[in-house]
This record gives sequence, structure tokens and C-alpha cells, in this order.
Amino acid sequence: MITSTESARWALARAALLALLAGVSACDDAHDHPASDHAHSASEHGDDNAAHDGGHGEAGDETRPTEVVTHFTEDTELFVEYPALVVGEPSRFLAHFTRLADFSPVRDGTLDVELRQDGALKARFRVRAPTRDGLFTPEVTPRSAGDYALALSLTAEGLDVTHALGTVTVHATLEAVPDAEEAEHGGISYLKEQQWQSHFALAKVVPRVIRSSLPAPARISAPPDRFATLRAPVPGIVSASSDDFIAVGDRVKRGQRLATLRPLLSGSTDAATLQLAVQRAEADERLALQDLERLQGLFAAGAVAEYRVHQAEQRLRVARAETRAARARLEQIANTSPDAGIAVVAPVGGRVVDLRITPGAVVAADAVLAQIAGEGELWLTAQIAEADATRITAPTGAWFDLGDHRYHLAVGDNARLVSVGGVIDNTSRTLPVTFSFRPDTDGLRIHQRVAAHVLTGESMSALAVPRSALIDDGGRPVVYVQRGGETFERRPVRIGAHDATHVAIISGVDVGERVVNLGAYDVHLAAAEPAEAGHGHAH
Repeated sequence: MITSTESARWALARAALLALLAGVSACDDAHDHPASDHAHSASEHGDDNAAHDGGHGEAGDETRPTEVVTHFTEDTELFVEYPALVVGEPSRFLAHFTRLADFSPVRDGTLDVELRQDGALKARFRVRAPTRDGLFTPEVTPRSAGDYALALSLTAEGLDVTHALGTVTVHATLEAVPDAEEAEHGGISYLKEQQWQSHFALAKVVPRVIRSSLPAPARISAPPDRFATLRAPVPGIVSASSDDFIAVGDRVKRGQRLATLRPLLSGSTDAATLQLAVQRAEADERLALQDLERLQGLFAAGAVAEYRVHQAEQRLRVARAETRAARARLEQIANTSPDAGIAVVAPVGGRVVDLRITPGAVVAADAVLAQIAGEGELWLTAQIAEADATRITAPTGAWFDLGDHRYHLAVGDNARLVSVGGVIDNTSRTLPVTFSFRPDTDGLRIHQRVAAHVLTGESMSALAVPRSALIDDGGRPVVYVQRGGETFERRPVRIGAHDATHVAIISGVDVGERVVNLGAYDVHLAAAEPAEAGHGHAH
């Protein structure tokens, strides 16, 4: 529960509002009801105690102080303003209800305003629908003076909540109403209408365990045994090995022929030269065969030693190999088959992630032809700054953002620690830490660079706020604390360790306070506007 006193400058706006609503009956019964009528228990839902501050009639009667209350249950936030209660005098309640699940306005439902004494229901005032999204405007006209327990009970789609606001006084006469206390100043106004129309949420400051992390630039890669770069062994011309040439994204099997490389001839080599080389090789082969046959006869007659025969056999084998090579070179320029040449074969199975060739392309020796990445796990290699290297002994995980998606790597759960470097890199002065993980989306790319945070394994218990609640204001971290339903305070804070979602707060906020979690920058901008900017409701 948070209370605040609105300033007197809202009085005229609220008086005009009541004039507009004068013809609208917001209650189906503004009379006292017997105690047997249905009533919610005041202790069923509330998680805070409500209190009331004096105001200046913003809820419809500028002659009476206005009570302004902000109260929370587990499911809803209530921000209500109403004139001090007086016997026989109508008090228009301006009750703003917000669903805490998504911080949207309550758009339907029935609202009961109940007054009780000693647990007995003395009066109920009901409206069966909001005046507009988020705003219920019941009119309360008490009949008896005294102290009452005030509660607002809301029944709507998915909601059955009671905001028990504590004790209020119903005054016997207008003259018995005490003067309003002096209004507080200095708050930042950010109206419910603005909150409901923007990306807005609050977070409660509570103790939590923060796992310390270190920022580190990182790179996505494939494990070495599941990644291959194919290079050209010789200069050549690329030809397809089938009707369908490979493309990026295609899945290939280990050993699959992807393309053929037909070696290029040197500038002094043509078809005639290659044909002459074949004829020479064939002639050398015939001479080697004849020499072997002659020596075999001489050996049989005991005229030569056996090693002479072995030498002749060796010469014949070499001559036949040279003949085959010469014929193959000639065939490479004469054969139009796409499979004629040097096969480009996939050394690993996986997906083609890079392709730099097309059929007919001329490539140089050692040129990259394609890259293949295996399916499954990826590696994240983070570079820890030298100054933080001593804190990395047993890292427990890492996290990084890619677009709107956040990747969480937890060692022993969805990730594995591959290695912690043993030396500092001489150039970057960093220590590599590598994790293996299986991505849960298809958004990652090999060699992609990300801004990662490595969990050191250290943890601490401290008050914490979501990371999104922090605003960098001139180099100083600040949060915006809710003082009332529409009032906020800029609060500089000292921060400590942080993990993927929360930041430890050393000083600047207290347990139980609520900070702007989503939309903090919008409140930051509202703080820079003129004091009167944005004030007043179009109720």
C-alpha cells in the first residue's frame, strides 16, 4: 500500500468532471444494506494496509479534502480518490483498477464499496460496469457518522479481489471535516492513462540470490569435429556432379560428392601436346615390356642375375603408371562428363553454411569452396578481460541476447563447460572460456559475435531490481520508485553484482518498495516535462 496527497491544482479539473458525470448514475443502490447482504471478508485478498491522506477535493467536491490511496493485492492495483465522507453528502469515488499480470486496465466487472463496523456490513454501494477502461466511479452517500472499515471488492473476468483500505471516518457534517494537510510536492506525475497505453510494469524490491557475472565479447562457432572448410587442391574449373548443384542450407552426408574440379592446363599445354605425351608414355611402356621379356629369357638361361629381372619389372610398372596419367590428363579436356576431374567430397555431415562456387567458376589453388557445419551443438567462446581472469575458475554458465531472445546457458543443465583457457592471449589480453550448448532457436550463425555475460560461480543475497528498471542518467544509475498510483520519485542507487535478469542494489531503495520495471525511460522523460504537463484526468 502506498498513499499520496494530490495537489490542489487538480480541483477545477475534477469539479468539471463531476459536472460531466452528473447525469450518469454509477450506482444501482446507494443505500445502507443489512448485514446479511453478500460481502467479502476484508482480510481475504489484501497484502498491504491502506492509509489515507488529506487532499483538496479532486474527486468531485472542492470544499472537502480528498483521500488518495494506492493499494495492492496479488492480482490488482487500486488507485482511488474520493472526497472525505460526510453523512448525507455524495462522494464520487474515482477507482482505477490495474491487472498486475500485464498492467492493463480492468475493462469489465462489478465494483462494491463497503462500509463495515465490527465486521458487520453497514452499507454497500455498487456499480456494474466501469465508466471506461480501468475506471469505476461509484457514488457513496453514508447515512450514519462514525468509524468504518472501508473495502472495495471487484468481481471481473478472472478476478475476485477485495482491497481492504482500513478505517475511515464518516463525518456528521461538512463543518466537522478537518482541514486538508499540506500537499506534498516534488513527485513525478505519470497518469494511469499513460501507464495503460504504454509498455509499463512495476516490480517489488525484494531480497534474492544474485549470481555474479562478467561481461565478455563472445563468438559462436561449431565444434571442430563438426565443421569443415573445403579448399581447392589445384587451380581448376568447377562442374556439378549432378543435375542439382548444392546451395547454402542444404544438408549433406559425409563422403557425399558435392562438385568436381577439372584442373586447369598450363599456358603451354594443349590437346596435341597431351596426345603426344600419351604416345610417348605408351612407347616407353612397350620398350619396358620388351626389356623385361628379354631379361626373363636370359635369367632362365642363367645368363643374368635375378635382380636384373626385378629392375625391369619396376620400370614396366612406372611406365604403365605414366601412361595412365597421360591418358587421364588427355581425357580431362576431352571428356564432357560432369564427374570427370577431382571430386570435391564432404568430409563431415551437416548443413552447407557457406558456398563460394558456382558451376563453371574458375578457382585458384587453396581457394575456399564451401563450409559445412554439423547439426546439433554449438560452441560459445567468451573472452574474459585479463583483470577478471582470477574470478573465472569454475564458471557455471553464461547468457547473451540476440534480438528479442535471451539465451541462458547453465552448466549441467543445457550446457557443458568445454574449457577455461590456461594462458592470456598476447594480443587481446583476454582469457578464453568455451561452453558447448544446443541452441533452442535457429537464429544463431557460425562465427556470429555476441555480447555475453559469463557466470563466475559466485553468488550473493541482496535487495535486487530487474535490470530493465535501471536508467543511466548522466552516467549515474537511477530507478523510479512509485510513491502513489500516479506519482513517482527519481532515486539514485548504488548497484552491485548482476545476473541475467536482476541487479543487486547496495543502497537507494528499501525492501517492499515498487520500482518501474518496464517503461522506466518514459517516466524519466516525464520527469523532464514542465510541472503542469500531463496533469488532470479526462474522466
